[in-house]
Amino acid sequence: MIKLISSQLKWLASLIILVVATLLISSCASANKPPVISSLTANEEWINPAGVCQVECIASDPDGDSLSYIWATSGGNISGEGSVVTWISPDEPGVFTITVEVTDGRDGEATAQLTISIVEINHPPVIKSLTAEPSSVRQGKTSSIECIASDPDGDELSYLWSTIRGTISGQGHTVIWTAPNTCGTYVITATVADGRSGEVSEELEIKVIKPG
Repeated sequence: MIKLISSQLKWLASLIILVVATLLISSCASANKPPVISSLTANEEWINPAGVCQVECIASDPDGDSLSYIWATSGGNISGEGSVVTWISPDEPGVFTITVEVTDGRDGEATAQLTISIVEINHPPVIKSLTAEPSSVRQGKTSSIECIASDPDGDELSYLWSTIRGTISGQGHTVIWTAPNTCGTYVITATVADGRSGEVSEELEIKVIKPG
């Protein structure tokens, strides 16, 4: 009878040890801590359509686990892998989201999102030359004024001409200026606009002399 009780006690002790060991193993398995994302940033504040920027995710793992990075975007394309990738923006302006998921290989994960606005940047026109032919005229005579300009974005250009004295006739990049009947040096201003708030101005001086 004593032997039977002793055997039962040994069996019960083994069962308790097994249960405790199982609980310890289960506790260790559930102790994994997920990664922590410190920052998710792009190296450019803005980019043009079809532009390129680098996106970096800084993350760490409390348990020292090796981390993997899974990238996704609502538009454009992502090139590369790891914590730093290259994002190629879409061809059209808009607001797009870049998402990164960081995993530790033990069911621990963290997610962060970055929003980037793609704005088409307008560049103003460039005046290459502003000339008068002839550059000096007699009173009441005319001079042909030509403005040669271009636009970096290929926008269609319009020309606005102004002067304090004399008169301007015509439109576009070439106009005719008729000199006043008073001798002196007069200024003609050409303003070139691209229709998208981009414009540039330049001045030209013409001398008016007495009839010879």
